[in-house]
Amino acid sequence: MPAGDQNRRGQCADLIVNPRDIGGLVRELAKYRFTCFAGVSTLFKALCDNPEFSRLDFTSLRIAASGGSALQEAVAQKCQAITGKTLIEAYGLTEASPVVTCNPTDLAEFNGSCGVPIPSTDIAIRNEDGADLPIGEAGELCVRGPQVMKGYWNRPDETARVMTSDGYLRTGDIATIDEKGFVRIVDRKKDMINVSGFKAYPSEVEEVLLRHPGVQDVDVVGIPDPVSGERVKAIVVR
Repeated sequence: MPAGDQNRRGQCADLIVNPRDIGGLVRELAKYRFTCFAGVSTLFKALCDNPEFSRLDFTSLRIAASGGSALQEAVAQKCQAITGKTLIEAYGLTEASPVVTCNPTDLAEFNGSCGVPIPSTDIAIRNEDGADLPIGEAGELCVRGPQVMKGYWNRPDETARVMTSDGYLRTGDIATIDEKGFVRIVDRKKDMINVSGFKAYPSEVEEVLLRHPGVQDVDVVGIPDPVSGERVKAIVVR
């Protein structure tokens, strides 16, 4: 190592071309003593359901991170039981390059949140009129920071729709923030189901259904209803 470079570290990254091939992914993981593993909740669920995954050597694993979609509690608990590491949830989006919040890497157990804002990042929870909401109340997550885009290329109309006058990006995600600064994503704003004026979020219903031992996987959507406007429909894999 050249003089002055003592603080640099070399890392080998293994890019999985087809992560849907769970058997092939497990066989690839078996070749290495990997220290960090990142994926989405559905991937971790599929891995935990594969008996060969539990036979891998996790003694070198330092960080297991989940992002891209809401992390289900049942998945997080099963993954921790198998690997011995807490599955760390983070949140971001392409327009924010892409990380906005992340949980501490020394988190002891699943906490249901996607963490706290990363350095130099401001967040706000706002209502439809753009007013800030109090702690604990659900609203649209808005973010401002050096990683947030200036706008969409050659799309001033779309830029004006998502960027506020004070420099915040409207993420389109419904979230809450607690008194310690931890953010919890409730669901995508456009995925919310309006049942007779009651706000039903698919992710919350899915979380409950996944606790049932007879449910392997589930997807919840809103469908038209002549009485209530919309109603909840669950598509279940037994």
